[in-house]
Amino acid sequence: MDIKVERAELEDLELIVQGQKKGFYECYQRYQDHEVSPYNVTIEMMKYIFDKEYLYKILSEGEFVGAIYVHDNPDKYHMKLRGIFIIPEYQDKGIGQIAIEYVESQHNEAVTWVLETPHDLKRNHHVYEKLGYKRTGEEDYINENLSIVYYKKEVNK
Repeated sequence: MDIKVERAELEDLELIVQGQKKGFYECYQRYQDHEVSPYNVTIEMMKYIFDKEYLYKILSEGEFVGAIYVHDNPDKYHMKLRGIFIIPEYQDKGIGQIAIEYVESQHNEAVTWVLETPHDLKRNHHVYEKLGYKRTGEEDYINENLSIVYYKKEVNK
């Protein structure tokens, strides 16, 4: 499988928004998080992400399959993996892991990485832990269906 991760262009934003809706639909239904769910992203929100963060598209065999975005938190030495999605038909193929490894390599001056994820998405937890992320013990209650857990990765230089 030929996986490529590359910086998104402005003309990719509509495709990314559509893909994000596909990628987060199941979570949106499960958690009923109408306030901050990535499923609710608009083109305007994605333009803001495009302007302020590092937005990458993920391709498999040349086909768009997802996106990942990161930002300085608060500087290039401390990064946050703010969002990643793989559209459902491409999930569980190792693509997310490849994308995370790629963006980490592109921001190799970082000494720490952080991320947050739903409490019950064990496959996400498995991937993050495989890549060296450790749970911080922090957890935020969103609603009766959803809590957010936090991960951190220290990079040894």
